[in-house]
Amino acid sequence: MTSAIPTAWPPRRRMPDLATLDEPTRHLVTTAVERLRAKQDAFGARFLALARAHLPGYDVLTDEEIRASAQQFMDTLVAELSALRVPDGALRGLLNTFAVERAGRGIPPEVLAVGYQMGSREMLALLDEVGVDVGLPPELLLAIHDSTWEFSNEAASMFARVQHDLALERAQFDAERRSTFASGVLGGTIPAEQINRDAHLFGLDPRSLHVPLAARAASPVAADAVRRAIASALHMPADRLLFAEVGASLGFIAPSSPERIAGHLVAVGLPVALNDLHSGFAEAVLALETAECFALTGIVRLADLGPRPLVLSAPRTADRLSARHMRALDGQGRANHDIEQTARVYLECDQRVRETAGRLAVHQNTVRYRVRRFEELTKLDLKRTEDLVTAWWLLNRRAVNPPGS
Repeated sequence: MTSAIPTAWPPRRRMPDLATLDEPTRHLVTTAVERLRAKQDAFGARFLALARAHLPGYDVLTDEEIRASAQQFMDTLVAELSALRVPDGALRGLLNTFAVERAGRGIPPEVLAVGYQMGSREMLALLDEVGVDVGLPPELLLAIHDSTWEFSNEAASMFARVQHDLALERAQFDAERRSTFASGVLGGTIPAEQINRDAHLFGLDPRSLHVPLAARAASPVAADAVRRAIASALHMPADRLLFAEVGASLGFIAPSSPERIAGHLVAVGLPVALNDLHSGFAEAVLALETAECFALTGIVRLADLGPRPLVLSAPRTADRLSARHMRALDGQGRANHDIEQTARVYLECDQRVRETAGRLAVHQNTVRYRVRRFEELTKLDLKRTEDLVTAWWLLNRRAVNPPGS
């Protein structure tokens, strides 16, 4: 013979609106509440014993703190019941405050949930004792049980949510601290004593050499992509790579120099001590700015850029020389543009006519003619070293900042 298997859970008994109870039942509730109030100290002691025996996560709390919180919950329950209110709303507010404080002490949400369930079980046991003594209707007691356990599930979700929110806040705070430290080191605004004192907090050894890196990003998403690319090249977790916005650049404090980064321009400074990292970062920024002007990509170092950084220097001197030598190129439209472009490529090709012609897709005689016209218009003789240097400097400056831009 087979027994019937229920196909659905029995309906949950909802705790009634206590104000709608008949007068005799309300009197019983009031009597039960007074009995519960008298047992608050006993409840606190019972929960303390349970917590010490079964909740190792509560070790950070004193006995008095555990007793006080248990009695506070009992007091809230008693106060709500005595006012003939279902206590869910008041308990929610208390639980949220409780969860934030306890999570801040390092107690995991699952431990808080178990603690709340244990407390609920003890409170229901007391209520059952009192209910039997005063004659509370069984249906009302069962409804209180159902409501309490359903609320216990809600409490567990609340504990987890609070823990999650606190974890996010801590992560954000930690990220801000790391960024502030990196910005101060790379920007040279933190004293050496503070750098040496705080470096270990961020996983850095002040006695070791570190490599400053500089990059650009147009958005937070792009900045994160650069950070991850650098971390990948260094074979380290991205969240361990210290970085910050320093002026118009992204600055990174790396344990070593990356060898290759695809799809991004990253300037690498010399390995230096943390105390001197700001000077190395300044060089990396100069390398970055120079590389951007010359449309370079990948890894760049100042030492590998040759005289290119000079293109960005001495603007007044450059303006005077440009007015003297380059003004004749500013007119006559396309022809002078071709002459200027050919002269610049000719110098980039180390004055090799064939290579220049190949890059520009013109005849070699065209290259010779345009170079000769450049010398005539600018009065710069490319066979003279001084004129050659001047021409290279001015041509590259004009490529970066075209006349009239």
